[in-house]
Amino acid sequence: MMKRVRIFTKMIILTALICICLTGCGKSAAVTLPFEAADVARIEMYRFVVPASVEKKEITEPEEIADVYSTFSNLKVTDKETEPLTGSTVTSFRFRLLDGTSYEIIYNAEGVKSGRVQLGEETKDYFTSADIGSLWENCQEEAVKVDEAELPAYP
Repeated sequence: MMKRVRIFTKMIILTALICICLTGCGKSAAVTLPFEAADVARIEMYRFVVPASVEKKEITEPEEIADVYSTFSNLKVTDKETEPLTGSTVTSFRFRLLDGTSYEIIYNAEGVKSGRVQLGEETKDYFTSADIGSLWENCQEEAVKVDEAELPAYP
């Protein structure tokens, strides 16, 4: 009798582990940007808590562009539901490409090293545990106050 209980317990634990693994695997993805770092003329970074207080930094150095690009290239994201936070910091990135087009990424911080990422024209956003906010702090360019009309639309 005791042997059956142990086997039954092990089967339940094994089944639970398999379910957890299968559930997590189906929701994870990596970002693929539709351009290369060499295609970027400059990156405009915007940061605000309240849109009326938005600041902007502009990156033009190829090495710095490559660093920001590599952060987003193959960025691990998940399709995880979270509640929007009021008063959180939003950092957006506008990649100005050499062909005259642009590509935008909007990051809404939900913690010290986690948040929601909206990519390009997509209306859906994704959760990431990458430290995207540090890109603003690590950028040595001067932050200047700009009009909130410059901001990309955030759904």
